[in-house]
Amino acid sequence: MAEIKSLSFSYLDGPERNLNLAGGGGNRGEASGRDRGATLATLVSRWWQQEVDGVKLRTEGNKYFQNQQLEKALEAYNKAFKSAPQDHLLLSNRSHVMHTMGRAEEALKDAEAATRCRPEWAKGYFRKAMALTSLGRFEDSIVSLLQCAILEESNNLHNIKDEITKAFHRLLIRLTSNRRYSMEGRNSRHHHCYSRLSPALSDPSIIPESDSEDSEDSEDGHQQSHCGPSAPPVEEVSHLRKIMDKFNLEVERNKKSSCSYVRAVEVQNYDKNDFECTLCYRYLYQPVTTPCGHSFCRTCLDRCLDHSTSCPLCKTSIKMFLAERRTAVTEFVETAMQTVMASECQERKQQHDEEMDELAAAGKDSQHGIPIFIATLAIPTVSCPLHVFEPRYRLMIRRCMESGTREFGMCVPMENAENGYADSGTMLEIRDIEYTPDGRSIVNTVGSRRFRIVSKSVKDGYNTAAVEFLQDVVPTSNLSELHKLHDCVHKLASKWYESIEHMTKRRILVHYGPMPPVEGEYWTIPNGPAWMWWVIVILPLDHRIQLSILNETSLKRRLEILHKIVHCVLVQQHPQQAPAEGSQ
Repeated sequence: MAEIKSLSFSYLDGPERNLNLAGGGGNRGEASGRDRGATLATLVSRWWQQEVDGVKLRTEGNKYFQNQQLEKALEAYNKAFKSAPQDHLLLSNRSHVMHTMGRAEEALKDAEAATRCRPEWAKGYFRKAMALTSLGRFEDSIVSLLQCAILEESNNLHNIKDEITKAFHRLLIRLTSNRRYSMEGRNSRHHHCYSRLSPALSDPSIIPESDSEDSEDSEDGHQQSHCGPSAPPVEEVSHLRKIMDKFNLEVERNKKSSCSYVRAVEVQNYDKNDFECTLCYRYLYQPVTTPCGHSFCRTCLDRCLDHSTSCPLCKTSIKMFLAERRTAVTEFVETAMQTVMASECQERKQQHDEEMDELAAAGKDSQHGIPIFIATLAIPTVSCPLHVFEPRYRLMIRRCMESGTREFGMCVPMENAENGYADSGTMLEIRDIEYTPDGRSIVNTVGSRRFRIVSKSVKDGYNTAAVEFLQDVVPTSNLSELHKLHDCVHKLASKWYESIEHMTKRRILVHYGPMPPVEGEYWTIPNGPAWMWWVIVILPLDHRIQLSILNETSLKRRLEILHKIVHCVLVQQHPQQAPAEGSQ
């Protein structure tokens, strides 16, 4: 026998808990409860059919109780107990019925059994407290209510506080009825004390300057306020200390305890088809369950949702499931697989890891191509926000994130080129992604490395390419001449930018930000100075000219090209103010 730990409790707790195991809270408009948790229901009925029958009887008893048919409710609960004696919900419900019928002793036994089954469940202690109150054991009732309060996670604390207040009130009534001194005797002592203190109270010197500060000698002050040696000492009430000691003891005991019942499964009693993904026909990996109850590999379901917002099997709409991105792994199914077919699970995990390693190796050599996004011309160091809505690019972006590379190539479309895009481009690094409810995404990226394509191919609908990365050749001679050219072009580009009309300049600032400052030792940077790429992207240039500059690995050559372009633009815009081409 192998064991599935306390995960199995969740499925048998009731219909409302099934939603959590089926990938999150359900949506009324998406899927009917009839089909909810199909895979889970199959597994549970295979391994724990007797307890499932107990749950059905418990549900029947709940209906009787709601209709005030207590005897029939108790009868249904007793039948359910024979099938599921460790069902804490059943024990709690039967305890409640017993208590309502005035059978407090039996109610207490069921409540205690419920707390033994689930020591971390608050409601069991509440049932126990109610039974103890009916039996007149107010101290024990307060202890149970305090345990309930520290475990309660919902907004029902005010109800628990009310019950604690009532229990303390009942306890105090009992204590005052058995106190040692009568009220008459105490009143006479109070009158005697007041007569001795009244002259002193009329002295203004004893009034403190401020009542907002606490006195460090408050304890001594209280001791000195007794009426003298003839007054009897204050009677110590030890019940509160006794309650707190018992409460602390119970808390420590619960910390060390665990669920006393763990359901067992027969390892041989399963069908491998129960754990097969109907999309990839392999064993489930990171299983995700839709609101309609069908389980798939997470990656398989994601790919289907790239194309449609319906369940791949039953075609039920799961738009809200997609919008809320409820793709948490269904822990019950995953743990069940690891329990009954551990070797197959390990093999499936190894397959997935190999696929991720293959994706993570993109661009490392000619055998591992990089994914290519065909949309626009990307430039190093310049941001490039993308609106991703095509299914193939949704898949591509998701794989970039899952593999950890967080980058892909961007190429400009070209009609006459192979596969319809340019033979060079720029890598884009993903900074962050914002998803929309229908699965689209806004991807914020920035340009990084330049590349030249060696060969092109296609993978799962999107383009890939083997590439060689480009970087500038670091100059070792004539640096002074390079610096002079750099400063001249920078000055000329700045002059052109300042001459742009206000609204155009404002749009440039919104989209690309201000001109980057000149870096130190800019000639050693693989892509050269950032300001140069910023100027190239805002200049009104044909993408073929931009591509030729992008492919250039000589900083000096790029500066010379840029100098000519900026000069021509200035001449066209301001023919009277433009300097001569060779002037510096």
